[in-house]
Amino acid sequence: MRRSRHKTAPGLILALLLAVACWPARAQEVITFMPQWTPQTQFAGYYVAVEKGFYAEEGLDVIIDHFGGSSTESVVDKLARKKVDVITTQLVSALLARDKGLKLVNVLQTTQVNGLMCATNFPIESPQSLEGKKIGRWKVGFGEVSDMFCYRNGLTVEWIPYLQGINMFVSGAVDALLCYSFSEYLQLVLATGGIAEDHVIRFRDFGLDFPEDGLYVTEDYYKKNKDVVDKFVRASRKGWDYARQHPDEALDISMDFIRDFNVATSRTLQRMMLEEMLKLQVNPLTGVADYAPVSREVFESLNASLREMGYMSHAIKYEEMIR
Repeated sequence: MRRSRHKTAPGLILALLLAVACWPARAQEVITFMPQWTPQTQFAGYYVAVEKGFYAEEGLDVIIDHFGGSSTESVVDKLARKKVDVITTQLVSALLARDKGLKLVNVLQTTQVNGLMCATNFPIESPQSLEGKKIGRWKVGFGEVSDMFCYRNGLTVEWIPYLQGINMFVSGAVDALLCYSFSEYLQLVLATGGIAEDHVIRFRDFGLDFPEDGLYVTEDYYKKNKDVVDKFVRASRKGWDYARQHPDEALDISMDFIRDFNVATSRTLQRMMLEEMLKLQVNPLTGVADYAPVSREVFESLNASLREMGYMSHAIKYEEMIR
C-alpha cells in the first residue's frame, strides 16, 4: 500500500509547527482507493496526486492499494464488501454490477476513447476474417465488448482464456489476441518489432467506442460523503493534468509504485503506456482532456446492447449512475 503525504518545503517547517501549536489539529479524511489492476502507468495520475500532495491539500489521507494479477476477486467485489471506498473500473463492468444490485456511481470519467483491440497472426480484410479463429481473452473478464463485436457481425470464434502476458500469441498457440492499446498491444510491439496495421482490428472503428476507465463509488457512500468524493475527484484530476504536463516526472513517480509492488515490467513499456493513456483521455469532440461525463447517447447505446445480448436484465437510468 502507498498513502498520500504532503511534501513541505524546508523553509516552511517552523511556520507550520507554530501554526500547529496555535490551531486545533484537523484530522484528515482517510480514503482507501483501488485501481482495477496491478501498478502501472494506466493509473499514473493517481500516483502523482499522492506524491505531489494534491490529496493532502484537500484534507485527504488516501491509501492506494492494489491486488495481485492472479487474484480471483475484482475491485468491484472489494467495493461491494466495503474493503475499499473508491475504485477505477470500466463503464461496462459498472453497468453489469449495477444490474446485479451494486449501486455504483460514476464520479469521474477519465478515458474518452475505447482502447480495446484484437491483434492477429494473419491479415484482416473484414470482421469475417476472424470467423472460427482461436482468440486469447482475459480470464478475469473485460470481454463483453468483444462479444458485442462478434454478435453484431455474426461471428463464431473460440475464446482461449489467459491471465496476462503475450506468450500464447507469440508462440502461435492462438490465431489472435484480445488486447488493449495501452497494454498487451504495446508488449506485442516491443516483442515483435511492430504489428502491421492490417493485423489489427480496433473495436471503436465498428460502432463500439464505449469509454472505459472511470472513478466509481457506491451510491450510499456518495450520499454520505459527497464533499469527500468531490475533493478526491478534484485532486485526481489535478494529478492527471500534472502527469500530462510533466510526463517524465509522472513516469518516475509511477515506477516507484511499480517497484514497491515488485511488478515485472520495463520503463520503456510504462512510458509507452502513459503516452497511450493520455491519448485515450482526449475527448474527440473537443480535442482536449476535459474529463467529460459519458454522454447520454453512448450510455443508452451500451445499455441497450448489454440487454439485447442478455448480459443485463433491466435498463439502468443515466441519472442514477452518472454524476
